Formats: sequence, structure tokens, C-alpha cells
Amino acid sequence: YLFIYYYYYIYIYIYIYIYIYIYIYIYIYIYIYIYIYTTTTTTTYYYYYVRTYVRTYVRTYVRTYVRTYVRTYVRTYVRTYVRTYVRTYVRTYVRTYVRTYVRTYVRTYVRTYVRTYVRTYVRTLRTYVRYVRTYVRTYVRT
Repeated sequence: YLFIYYYYYIYIYIYIYIYIYIYIYIYIYIYIYIYIYTTTTTTTYYYYYVRTYVRTYVRTYVRTYVRTYVRTYVRTYVRTYVRTYVRTYVRTYVRTYVRTYVRTYVRTYVRTYVRTYVRTYVRTLRTYVRYVRTYVRTYVRT
């Protein structure tokens, strides 16, 4: 038995990536803080006199904080994918029997695979061109 295999692989990859981002983000922050503090202290002295000390402390703190945050974000995603696949397959099979039986088997297999993948992505919008595939096969059997 004689088997001959030939494999030829040619891969061509081209990747192009372009990123541009668009994103708008607005952030408004308002903060109001009110703080009230009250303290009462009573002190009594019995030495020569009686003293009562009452202290009331009221504190009001008002804080207003306004924050505006604007962000612009633009995103564009473009991907180009080109793949070329060429395969050649040659098989020769010779088989001999006693009754003089000769069989020759020649198979040629050529496959061309081209895939183009383009993806455009803008925020939530996607456009697809999946792939274009070309397939050529030559089969000769004797």
C-alpha cells in the first residue's frame, strides 16, 4: 500500500480594529446636610451659694452641594477579518492483487475558503456582514 498525502495550508489574516467611543453621561448630585446639636448642662454648687448652669447649644448646618458631571463617550467598532484557506490533497493508492488487479486512485482536493467579517458597533446598534464563503472542489477518480 502506498499513501501519499500533500497538505498545503495558506492562512492570511488581516485584522483592522478601530475604536471610537461616544457616550454621554450626565450626573447631578445635590447634597443637603442639616445638623442640629443641643446640649444641656446643669451644675449645682453648695459651698456658699447654689449655682445652676444651663447651657443650650443649637447648631444648624446646612450644606448644599451641586455637582454636574457631563461625559461624552463615542464608540465605533470596526473589525475586518479576511481569511484565505487553500488546501491541496493528493492521494495515490495502488493496490495489486494476484489476479493482476491494479487500481489507481488519484484525488485532488482544492478548497478555497474566503471569509470576510465586518462588524460595525455604535452604542447599541450592530450591523453584521457575516461571511462570504467560496468553495471549489475538484475530485478526479480513475
